Amino acid sequence: MDILYKPPMNQEVECKMLEKNYVTCLHEKSVKDVDVPMKCNVERVLWFNVDCPTRYERFTTPEGLKSVYADWQKGIYEEA
Repeated sequence: MDILYKPPMNQEVECKMLEKNYVTCLHEKSVKDVDVPMKCNVERVLWFNVDCPTRYERFTTPEGLKSVYADWQKGIYEEA
């Protein structure tokens, strides 16, 4: 059985959706509200790391996380 390497997709629409899910997961994990239904799809976190490495790089540094948090406060991820 041959296993072929498939490079990351980096498709704009898919990566945008996966990034929004990732930010939603981070927010829900930090708030820990029990009464609110979870919107986070944990399985998609892995796909964000694998399929969108250029977008994921932003989350690997403290400066990148600060910019993501600033974007989240502006409501950018609500529009995505």
